[in-house]
Amino acid sequence: MTEPIIIKKPKKPKKPRKARNLGLYIFTLAVMAAIAFAAYRYFAPEEERFVLNFYTYAEVGTMDFIDRITTGGTVVPETTIEVKAPATAAVVEILAFEGGDVSAGAPLLRLYSQKLHDSHAKAAADLKAAQEALAQLLDDQAYELTTVEEKIAKAQQDLDAKQANHELQATLYSYGVIAKVDLDKAAQEVALARQALRAAERERETTLRTQDSARKQAEKNVTDCKAELDSLTEKIAGLVVTAPISGRILSLSAKLDGEVQEGSVLLTIADLSTQFVKTQVGVAQAERFMVGSPAEIVIGQNRHPAVVSYISPQAQQTQEGAMVDVYLQLETDPSLFRPYSGVTSNIHVGIYRNSLFLPRGPYLTSGQQLFVYVIDGGKAVRRDVRFGLAEGNNIQVLSGLAPGDKVITSSYDQFRHLDEIEIIPEGGRAQ
Repeated sequence: MTEPIIIKKPKKPKKPRKARNLGLYIFTLAVMAAIAFAAYRYFAPEEERFVLNFYTYAEVGTMDFIDRITTGGTVVPETTIEVKAPATAAVVEILAFEGGDVSAGAPLLRLYSQKLHDSHAKAAADLKAAQEALAQLLDDQAYELTTVEEKIAKAQQDLDAKQANHELQATLYSYGVIAKVDLDKAAQEVALARQALRAAERERETTLRTQDSARKQAEKNVTDCKAELDSLTEKIAGLVVTAPISGRILSLSAKLDGEVQEGSVLLTIADLSTQFVKTQVGVAQAERFMVGSPAEIVIGQNRHPAVVSYISPQAQQTQEGAMVDVYLQLETDPSLFRPYSGVTSNIHVGIYRNSLFLPRGPYLTSGQQLFVYVIDGGKAVRRDVRFGLAEGNNIQVLSGLAPGDKVITSSYDQFRHLDEIEIIPEGGRAQ
């Protein structure tokens, strides 16, 4: 058999077309990624670096913060008296002036009137009647009290008898002489007798309280009548109208040489020593404090301590909605305040003791974000925080910081977009 001189090599099998395309696609992606990475490394800007040379800082401390309700108020005299003419008379002399401060008993006006004698006689008769009424009341009360005491003594005797009978019935029952129902009946009689004694004793207590109140009222009537008689006696001698209380003359309507009618208002006096501040708060706010809660009154730059003395049980509809009247009692000298002047009222509704705080600074106005930069060695790191109440120049820190943290308090405007900055320790100044 004859074979060919040149032996033909067998042909290799061809790869599928899809496999060749996939390899080419992967190679192309790898080349493009390498080119993009190289371009980014070449053209990308370096990470921004900020160095703070001069700044102020403060250390997080602790203090008490007061939660308060701030509202307007009016200084109101608790006692305002209208001094009226004791009789139809002529004004012969004016001894005081509007806006002036006077002491109790000081002469204000001098009048002339014959009719005061009639008033004097009536006052003397009223005093006599009041004294007789007091004497009669004391006699009646003595008799009434004696009757009550006798009732108590009788109830006590009845109770003693019922208790003795119960003891006897108990003895007889123990020997089997009487039935259990008889013993129970004796016990019930003791209970009823004891109840009657207690009722008589309560009646005595009620009688004593009622008598004391009536006696005080009768004694007051005598005192008032005597005071009226003494006042009219003094006015007849000099026809001088005196100040009933120490205070300030808010208005004066009498005119020299003019005639005044009996009962007409001559002047108005306010007792400045008992002034209080009247204010209003919303219904929801009124639920946050109570009588006795501390408060303060602010006039200009001056602050005066006060305390809540009254909260109205009902609300009033105003243009601002449902409001509640609140009275504040001044703890400083009330006479220092001008009557009916406007003030600012702060009612304390809570206190947060040993709260974290920072002093106010430009950092608080650097945007709306609630964050600060905390110093950590040669750098300052941004940290989210939550602020609360303000107290003077300090602001409460609710979360995000710890006592002793040092916080940059100067402006953040140049670097507020950075999470971390470098600082020069020598450039820091404590606030």
